[in-house]
Amino acid sequence: TDVAREAADLVLLDDHFATIVTAVELGRATYANIRRFLTYHLTDNVAELTPFLVWALSGGNVPLALGVLQVLALDIGTDLLPALALGAEPPNPRTMQGPARTGALLDRRLLGRVFGVLGPVQATVEMAAFAGVLLLGGWTLGATPSPGLLAAASGTAFTAVVLGQFANALACRSETRWIGRLSWPGNPLLLWALAAEAVVLLVFLGFPPLADLLGGAFPPPAGWALAALAIPAIIGVDALYKGLRAARHR
Repeated sequence: TDVAREAADLVLLDDHFATIVTAVELGRATYANIRRFLTYHLTDNVAELTPFLVWALSGGNVPLALGVLQVLALDIGTDLLPALALGAEPPNPRTMQGPARTGALLDRRLLGRVFGVLGPVQATVEMAAFAGVLLLGGWTLGATPSPGLLAAASGTAFTAVVLGQFANALACRSETRWIGRLSWPGNPLLLWALAAEAVVLLVFLGFPPLADLLGGAFPPPAGWALAALAIPAIIGVDALYKGLRAARHR
């Protein structure tokens, strides 16, 4: 018996052949969840690194939208729970359809979606919201904004990234179907994670000692409106991307 187990590719401990199907389903779901996690996390990294890239390419004429501590707060405080919840996405009826996917986790399709679709949209809304608050406050290119104005604009950029994380997490639940075709209660952990993320956002911006440490402040009404555009922008572009891929596949 021991020799047979060592030579076998698969050992059924319960002598039940249906366990093979369950194991295959779990393996496919784990593979898909890792891709969901990677897509979500890499997309947010694009938005977090863009302010530093814009600041460097402009020679400092555009102020830094996010500070280092704000990036750390995004990674640890707001990014972590939705990413973990995506890693716990349960198998769906489509999991066992078609052949098994055994290729690389980071393939052209995933990277194209991150760096060609979701990442640029989230980063564009972030920087547009940041610049919009600065311009409404009287800032001009190359000038040094007042500390209060810079804090409000930075808080707006921070809010845009977090709201973009909301939409990005929902979009990453599927590589082929847009949010409207997904079951909202299908992953309750993700809904709780997004609710916790909203609370963390309010604490980061509304608790004065923490807000002063991070370098951000509550956005003005126009800043909230600009930051909120991240949600429909990401959902809309993701739906368009998936629709075009489906049409080309057909």
